[in-house]
Amino acid sequence: MKFRNFGAGKFARCASIGAIATAALSMPAYAQDSGDAEVQDTVDPNVILVIGVTRQAQDIQEVPTTITAFSSEDLVEQGIVSTSDIASFTPGFNIRASGNNPTAFNLSMRGQIQVDNIATLEPSVGTYIDDMYIGRAYGLNTNLLDIQSVQVLKGPQGTLFGRNTSAGAVVIETVQPQFDEISGMVRGTYGRFDQREAEAVINLGFDDFAIRGGFFYGARDNYQTDVASGVGYGERETINGRIRVAWRPADPLTITLSGEWYDSDINGPGRQNLFLNVGGGDPAAAERAVQNTDRDFVGVSDVTTFPGAPAQGLFNDMETQTYMLTAQLETSFGEVKFIGGYRNIVGANLVDLDGSAFPAHFTQGFQDLDQLSAELRATGTGFDDLIDFAVGFIYFKENGNDQSRSSLFASPSWSNFNGFINNDSFGLYGQANVHVTDRLSFTGGLRYSIDDKGVTVQSAVNPFNGPTPVVCLPTSFNFPPSVPEDCARGRSDTFTNLSYTFGVDFQATDDILLYAKQSRGYRSGVQQLRSLSLTDTTPAQPEIVNEQEIGIKTQFWDGRATFNVAGFHNRVSNAQRSPVFTVNGQSQTIIESAGTETWGIEADISVEVADGFHIFASGSLIDPRYTSYNGFGVVGAAGMQQLVAVDKSDNAFIGIVNEQFTVGASYEADLGIGRFNANVVYAWQGEYTNADTRPALFTADPTTVPGGLGLTQAQAAQLQDALLTNSLGLLNARASLSFGPQDNYEIAVWGRNILGDREPLYTLLLSNVYVGSSFNEPSSYGLTFTARFGN
Repeated sequence: MKFRNFGAGKFARCASIGAIATAALSMPAYAQDSGDAEVQDTVDPNVILVIGVTRQAQDIQEVPTTITAFSSEDLVEQGIVSTSDIASFTPGFNIRASGNNPTAFNLSMRGQIQVDNIATLEPSVGTYIDDMYIGRAYGLNTNLLDIQSVQVLKGPQGTLFGRNTSAGAVVIETVQPQFDEISGMVRGTYGRFDQREAEAVINLGFDDFAIRGGFFYGARDNYQTDVASGVGYGERETINGRIRVAWRPADPLTITLSGEWYDSDINGPGRQNLFLNVGGGDPAAAERAVQNTDRDFVGVSDVTTFPGAPAQGLFNDMETQTYMLTAQLETSFGEVKFIGGYRNIVGANLVDLDGSAFPAHFTQGFQDLDQLSAELRATGTGFDDLIDFAVGFIYFKENGNDQSRSSLFASPSWSNFNGFINNDSFGLYGQANVHVTDRLSFTGGLRYSIDDKGVTVQSAVNPFNGPTPVVCLPTSFNFPPSVPEDCARGRSDTFTNLSYTFGVDFQATDDILLYAKQSRGYRSGVQQLRSLSLTDTTPAQPEIVNEQEIGIKTQFWDGRATFNVAGFHNRVSNAQRSPVFTVNGQSQTIIESAGTETWGIEADISVEVADGFHIFASGSLIDPRYTSYNGFGVVGAAGMQQLVAVDKSDNAFIGIVNEQFTVGASYEADLGIGRFNANVVYAWQGEYTNADTRPALFTADPTTVPGGLGLTQAQAAQLQDALLTNSLGLLNARASLSFGPQDNYEIAVWGRNILGDREPLYTLLLSNVYVGSSFNEPSSYGLTFTARFGN
């Protein structure tokens, strides 16, 4: 592994928080007097900071919106070890594996989704790490190092946060340097598949200066086996580090500098083939029979059958660097804060998309992307605490390239899509909460967004995966080419929008909060990156969501129990979709536009049954449908195919989980020799489909019916099963014993996905040729030892 640098982080134990929607709460969460989760003199072990309606900390039971939150202790006890695990324990939220890179993912919430990872397509769920917006998911699916809390905010959040939060926001807060404290932690883990992990954190804090560093190393052996060759896949090695320095030159001012480095190498991973149709035959049938007995049997084509494929075979390398500067000034009215950040992504991989030894489809990806952001924000109160407010300005710039190369059926002619982006985004926002009486409040917010986006696409046929094109795609464009730039075409577009939110909340009693709100969210327009004709480079317009939510938050039994429930309805115009088409042997991605409507309900309950014993449950039901869908379909005989407009309003939603629930319990007791803690949680999600099509097209004649696949009835039945992800239930458990002075030593045994349920997390249908899929992780279990020190 290439290791260039590393840095800091720390593990902060925040005790349980009962009242927290949907995940697994333990004890009530209370607000702190300070504004954000920034540098503090100490970390209160009984508090988790929850973002309120003006970005100021509040008791979660007093925030008039749906939030799921996890403290650092919740994350450890429930087995939430990586970013993608968060959704399994958050109702109404789903993280679907990325098709082109295992270090990335696609987020969906309340019927809204980003269906692909390409650099021109923005997420509808914004991800924020320490207030910095993360534009691309590449390298984001990493271990959660030194985390203070994770909060998932449902519904449009654009009037409080950066850009593209039309469906919600995931807010990850790391532990900040602590002044006047010298402390640290070391942790070691050993588990199944020879899993080895080491984590260390140190905090050196003095009167007005503090430095915090954290380091994580993780490795695991292969757990997949190629059914044809016996070669192993799935081995991985990860290094992640963070260092943060805080300086307090004066009492009201704190300046913090941080750097984080992530480096991941994965052998593969391999995929399984669920369907293969080559001239009416099925050359993967024997492989599939073996794969069906074990989800860790995979199919991989020999790289020598694809002229130009990298000799090393399947691989995935991803490196990221993130740097931040924050300045926080306490004032008479509240806080003024500047957040500046830079993030670089460099990645490369080779994927066998069809998941079989038959040489159907190899694809190779490269990413080199930079983002730069600056935000100035003021939060506080005014008019004798009559108004709480947040106002801010954000600038976001992104440039770089996202490249994809593919070969079908072992062709030496690789299709090459290389997209260069240059984006600038500006946002001005403000939100206020007006306390009309001690119990009645109104909330209002506005945001004006400007997105200037530019893209240059070089699409061509490159022999043997080499650097020189022989044919530009489309073929009518600059033929014959002599350099890649001859195949370049580009455009620039500007998108603007005014978003808003309006709400009212009423504290009926000290223990009952009623609220209602209306929000309008915005997701920037998208330009085509991997299209093959000049006409379809027309961009998709911004995605606009109008959502209504009503809810009630309650506490009872002297605060030992909470029950929260919320219902919502949204309508989305210009919902962005990005299906893959094969036209005359060339695959491409086309951006489409749809209208959607979704109804849903979310609820959670937490009860402290007895001292130290808590039970919790949460769940969600959503019902999405298309109100319109103006898409494309392929029609015509081989060699004469073309894309034509198609009404797809009867198509199924991709990757949307309609039903979810979580149940769990935790128990803590003093055994005399130490403190015993046990936690068990079961998260279940219903089935969903993985392809933007409908069964009626499976047997339709492709020469006359757009989107028709021309399959037999038997093949159609097989395909329908292959495109369905069945319900998935994950059972995680952990038991630990803490001992020593101040319980600073801990030994824990744990298990994740104990029942071994395996279902496809990402499935790709390419025309009528194949369905390849990747599955969730197998059962894992192990032992962890932790030692903490310090004042």
